[in-house]
Amino acid sequence: MKTGTMLVTSLFALTSFPLLAQQPPPASQPNRPTQQNPPGAETASPNSQASPEAPAVELSSVNGELVSKLDSKTAKTGDSVVLQTKASVKTADGTEIPKGSKLVGHVLDAKASGAGENSQVALQFDHIELKSGQSVPIQSQIQSIAPAGGAAPASPSGAMSGPPAGGSSNPGTSGTNAGSAASGVPQNTSAGSGAAAENTAPAAGTVVARTGNIAIATTSVPGVLLANNTPGQQDPRMAQASSILLGAKQDIHLDGGTQMVLGVAATRGGTQ
Repeated sequence: MKTGTMLVTSLFALTSFPLLAQQPPPASQPNRPTQQNPPGAETASPNSQASPEAPAVELSSVNGELVSKLDSKTAKTGDSVVLQTKASVKTADGTEIPKGSKLVGHVLDAKASGAGENSQVALQFDHIELKSGQSVPIQSQIQSIAPAGGAAPASPSGAMSGPPAGGSSNPGTSGTNAGSAASGVPQNTSAGSGAAAENTAPAAGTVVARTGNIAIATTSVPGVLLANNTPGQQDPRMAQASSILLGAKQDIHLDGGTQMVLGVAATRGGTQ
C-alpha cells in the first residue's frame, strides 16, 4: 500500500480543510454600531488579530480502550464515545482514576468521506465515570491513537497543551495557513515523487501540517490524523472539541479496543 504517497497528497487538502468544530456567529446577534477611530489612530487589519494564548493546563496521560467502534460513515452528532481505562492513574491535580473507569465523551460533528474526500470526526471527552459511581468533569485532549490489539500508544514527548478552563473567549475564525511538513514529509512534495514517499510514512506523532493555531499529526492508525491546538495556543475552532480526527482521503474506522492516550485534567467543581 502506498501509504506515504496517499498521506502526502492528502496534506495539501487538509491544510485548507474546514474543521467541524468551527462555530459560526449566531445569526440573531444584533448589529453593533461601527466604532470610529480617533484622528491619527491606526486601523487594524481584519486579519491581524493576535492569536489567543491558552493558560497552561497540566494534562495527565490516561491510557484507555475504545468500548465500541467509531466510524465516520455512521457517526452522528451526540453519539456517545467511551474509553475504558486499563490501569489506575493519579492525575497531576490529585484525582484518582481507578482501572476500569470510563472516560465519557460524545461526537460533536462528523463528516464521511465521499468519493475519496477527507473525513472528520470531532470529539469531546468531558467527564470520567469512576467505578464508585462518581462523575468527575474534565477537560481533555487526545494525545495518541493505536490500533486494537497493538502495543499501547506512547504519549508524545511534546504533547500539545490542553484547552483553557472555560473554553475560548474569542469566537472568531482563525485564518488558514499552508502547513509546514515536518520530519518524514519532504517540503513541496507532490504525488508520485519517488519510491521512498510511496512506501514510507512519518512516525506516529509527527506534525505534518498546520492550519491557524491547529497542528495536524499522524497516528499509529494508517490514514488517520489527529488535529489539536498547538502548544500554548487556543484556536477558536477547537473551543469545544477535545480533538478532531481526520481521515486522509478515506473514512475513519476505529474498532472497539482501539487504544488511545487521553490527556485529562479535572475542571473546577470536582467529583459529583
